[in-house]
Amino acid sequence: MTIPRKEFVLVGLIALVIVTLLAPRSFAQGNVTFGPPVKVTPPDGFGYEPSFVVDRFGNIFATAHKENWQLLLAPDANSPTFTRSMSWAWLSVDGGNTWGDIPGLTPLSIEQHQFGDEGDMAFDDANHLYFVDTNVADDTIARWTVTGLGQVSIDFTRPLIPTLQLIDDRPWVTAHGNGHVFYLGNEGDKVTYPLGQGQGNGFGPGRYTVYASLDGGATFNSFGYTLKDSGWCRPASDHRPGVHLVYVLCGNDGGSDDVFTPINPKGTLYAYVSSDDARTFSRFVVGSYQALDSTFGWPSVIVDPAGTVSAIYVDAHQMECFTDITGNTSCDPDSNRIMLYQSTDQGRTWKGKDITPRPGRYRYAWLAVSPGGSKLGVGTYYKPSDDTTPWRVYGAIFNPWQKPQLVSLDEEHPVGSPTSEPPGDYMGSYFLPDGTLGVIWTRRVLSAVVAIERDIYFARSLP
Repeated sequence: MTIPRKEFVLVGLIALVIVTLLAPRSFAQGNVTFGPPVKVTPPDGFGYEPSFVVDRFGNIFATAHKENWQLLLAPDANSPTFTRSMSWAWLSVDGGNTWGDIPGLTPLSIEQHQFGDEGDMAFDDANHLYFVDTNVADDTIARWTVTGLGQVSIDFTRPLIPTLQLIDDRPWVTAHGNGHVFYLGNEGDKVTYPLGQGQGNGFGPGRYTVYASLDGGATFNSFGYTLKDSGWCRPASDHRPGVHLVYVLCGNDGGSDDVFTPINPKGTLYAYVSSDDARTFSRFVVGSYQALDSTFGWPSVIVDPAGTVSAIYVDAHQMECFTDITGNTSCDPDSNRIMLYQSTDQGRTWKGKDITPRPGRYRYAWLAVSPGGSKLGVGTYYKPSDDTTPWRVYGAIFNPWQKPQLVSLDEEHPVGSPTSEPPGDYMGSYFLPDGTLGVIWTRRVLSAVVAIERDIYFARSLP
C-alpha cells in the first residue's frame, strides 16, 4: 500500500512532535539524563548556598546556609529537638533520594545548637569528614569517621578553631592524607588581619588566610598563612598517596585592598600552590577576568586522580557600566562566558579555553571530576539574555576542553525571575562512585514581592 505524500508528511510531523515532547528537557541534546529533583530542606526549614561531598562508599553529605530569618533557630524535623542553630548538615545513603541529619555526639545531637552561619565540608583520605561552620567571629569544627554506607560516627566537635582572625565572612575547608586538614577564613578585606605569617611569593596581605592542622583537626596554626592579594577563593587538595599539594584558586578584587584603594578593570586569577601542606605557598597567574563585574563569583577548582588541576570561572562577557557621583564605576553583565583552565605541572602554568555552551547569562558554575578523571561535570544557573526567560538550573557531563551540553534539571520550576539574579552565592556538583553526577541548588519562590523562603534541591544523572 502506498501512503499519499500529504499523509506521509502529516504522520512524520506528528511523530516529530511526540519525540520532542518525550525527550529530556535540555537546551542541547546529549547522552546524559537526570532523574527528578528531590527536595533536601525539611518542612518549614529553608536555606541557600548548598554544597556537598561524596565518599567512596556512596554516602552523600551536604550543607547549606539557613534562611536569614531562621539564622538563630530554624525548625528541623530531622533533629531530635526539632530545631537547629548550626548550618544545615545532611546525609543521604540512597543516592540522594532521601535526606536526614548527620549523626551527633549523643541521641540528642546537642551540637546542632552551636550557632553557625555558613559552612563547608571536605574528606581526607582516611575516611574523615570535616565540617567548618562560621559563627562570624570564628568557626565551629566537627569531624566524623565513615566506615561504610550509613556507618558514620562523630569524633569531636568544638565551638572554635580557634584563630586570631577577627571575622570569617565565608569559610572553606580542604583535606587529604590522614588528618591533614586546611581551613580557609575570609577576613572580608586585605587590611584588617595583619597577623598571618609565612614565606614564599604567595604570602602577603589578602582576604583569605590558610590555617593548617596535621593532627586531624585537633589543633591548628592559629596565625595562619595569608594569601597575597587574594580576593574570593576556593581550595582543593591533591589526594595521591604521599603528596602534600594544596591549591587555592583566587580572584584578586581587581587589585583593590577592599578598604581604601579602587578596583582595577582587569582582575587576575591566581593559583596559590603549596607542596608542603600549607607551610609555604607559591603564586602563579592563571588568567584574567573583568573585575568591575557586579556579579563576580567564586572560582571552582578540582584535582583529578592523576594530579591534573582544573578550574572554571564565570566571567562577564559584555557589560553595561556606570559611574556614580563619587567616581566609583560598576558594571552589570549583559552576557557571561564560562572559562575552563587546566594545569598539568602542579599549578605553575595554565591553559585556558572559553567553553560557554551558548550565549546568555550564567551564574555560579561549579566543577566536578569523575572518579577515573576522564570526565568533568558542571552545575550552573543559566538564562538567555532577555527580560522574559527566567533562570533555571542545568547540569552536564563532558570531556575536558569540550563545551558542555547542558540539561535542564527542573524545567517546570525556575529558580529566579527573568529580571532578577538567581539565588546566591553558589551551588554544588560532585560525582558519585558509580560515575553519576549530582547537582545541588537553591530554588527561590517566585512572586511579586521579595522572596524570604528558599529551598534546596538535588538531582543526579542516571547510570
